[in-house]
Parts: sequence; structure tokens; C-alpha cells
Amino acid sequence: MTIAVVGAGIAGLACANRLQQLGKPVQLFDKARGPGGRMTSKRSAEGYLDLGAQYFTARHPSFMAQVQQWQQQGVVAPWLAAMSQFVAGKLLPSPDAQLRFVGVPAMHSPLRQLAQGLDIRYQCQLQRIWQQDHYWWLQDTTGQDYGPFSQVVLTVPPQQAAALLPAEFSTLLPQQILTPCWAVDLQLTRPSGSNVGGIFVKDPQLPLSWLCRQNSKPGRAGPEHWLLHFTAAFSQQHLEQAASFWQELAAELLTKVLAQPVEVAAAICHRWRFAQIAEVAQPVPPVSLAAGLWLAGDWLRGGRVENAWLSGTEVAEQIQND
Repeated sequence: MTIAVVGAGIAGLACANRLQQLGKPVQLFDKARGPGGRMTSKRSAEGYLDLGAQYFTARHPSFMAQVQQWQQQGVVAPWLAAMSQFVAGKLLPSPDAQLRFVGVPAMHSPLRQLAQGLDIRYQCQLQRIWQQDHYWWLQDTTGQDYGPFSQVVLTVPPQQAAALLPAEFSTLLPQQILTPCWAVDLQLTRPSGSNVGGIFVKDPQLPLSWLCRQNSKPGRAGPEHWLLHFTAAFSQQHLEQAASFWQELAAELLTKVLAQPVEVAAAICHRWRFAQIAEVAQPVPPVSLAAGLWLAGDWLRGGRVENAWLSGTEVAEQIQND
């Protein structure tokens, strides 16, 4: 019988891809128009802009093998630009030598590769999941039912998963583990002259956690764009502020970090409601809330793209072994 996977981010796609490799029929559901989740990039006239996940690393042998395969397929490449950190009002070289990867030409490119050959129902907003006669059913906001399914794997943020489930299951999910992040992309009218790729903000005086020169990434072109991620605390405090507030503040802070005035030609502001892990979680084994009801996602392992992939893959293999 078919297995349902809710969410076409990297955890959901990794899970469904592995299930299909194991010979299991699987159907994915996602409210967006395409795969990606927090790895989705926005198309612009000059190329793709990464507003969510900025890069990923590979440490686990299984994920390293997956990244190598993506490189061979041409959808992932190393990001070799210089990294810096902003500390006590100064821009300094970053001391780490971590190898970072990005999707090419967009962060979601490897996810589209994973999605090939899978049965995915996009633009499907689910509102309810329930169990009946030992099988699982899903219902979307139009009232259409899907099922029966032998198993359901939830790879959406726990706050969203809780809204779909009966109370006896939803109360088991953490409600505050994922925190928001406002992201602002600024297109400059002229190049800044900076050779920095990414900047880790370590200055408590700034409400920023990260800046990135988007056109320093492989596969990107066009005018200079800077992406700024605001801290979780500041994003939460000003969660409902208008885009104009974020654009003006981002331009002011970019001027401060680069130590030169910047002139903005265009801006994109995006609010991620469930973006960052509020606390570092210890890796946990595949989680089953009930017989045939599974959880997967980066939040179960402490964040990071790699952990989302590992979580989804491990649930698929656990389903196979049960």
C-alpha cells in the first residue's frame, strides 16, 4: 500500500526517494508550487536568489556520497569564496576552513534532481490527518480526501504538523523549537568592490546573523546582490513589520558592515516563520508518534541541510525494516 510523505523539502524528498529505491509506492504532498522548502530560491531576471538556506556541508559518509553524485550531475558545486566575520565593529577573516556547497544554479537544484520520477501533488494545502481502521487518511483545504495510506511521514515544521493531527498526537510535538527569520535581498546599483562571499555576524550590537554576496556563488550572475538574515530574536520581536521597515534597516546595516555607503536598486523581503532551531537538539532515532505515523526533519537532529537528508533517509529505512 502507498506511503504518504508530507512536505517536499529535502527531508521529504530524501525519504520518498529512498522509499522508492526500496520498492515502496509513495506519494508526496506540498503546498508550494515546486520542491525546496527552506532551500527554495527565487527566480529573478538576472538569475536565482537564495533567500533561505545559503549553503550546506557534508560530514556523514552517506551524505558525502549523495553530494558527490549531485556534483557529477552538475546540480551542486563547492562555494569557494572567502568567508569573513563581523566582530566588534570590524570585518575580519573567518578562521574556519570548512568546505561549503551550494546548489547550481539555485539552492533547490539538487532537490529537483531528487524529485524526478516521484509522484508529487504540489499546491495541495492539507488541513487534516486521521487514522481509520488502521489506515491513514489526508484531507486538503478543499475537502478532498486522500488515502488510504499504510504510513504517513510528516517532514513539515512541528508547528505545522501539530495543526494537522488529532490532539492526542499534536500535543506530543514541540511548539517553539523553530524560530522565525526575516531575510532581505538588496540589489546594489553598482558593485561594492568586496571579494567576501559570506559574513558571520558575531557582534551583539547588530540584529543580524549572516550576510552573503549572492553573485559570489557558482552559477549566479548579474548585478551585485547582498542577502541579510536577521537574528531570530529580532525577527520575532518585529515579526509583523512591513517590508519597507526591513529594506531600510538592511541597507543601513549593510552600509555599516561594508564600511561604505550602498545605493539600493531593488529589494526583496521574505519572512520565514519556521527557519532556525531554537535550541541545539541531540540527534534522535527515527520518531514514530503512532503505528505508521512518522516524523522527519532537520529539527530532530539539531538543524542543517545534511541532517534533514539523513533524517528522511533513516525514516525510509526504518519503515523498510519494520
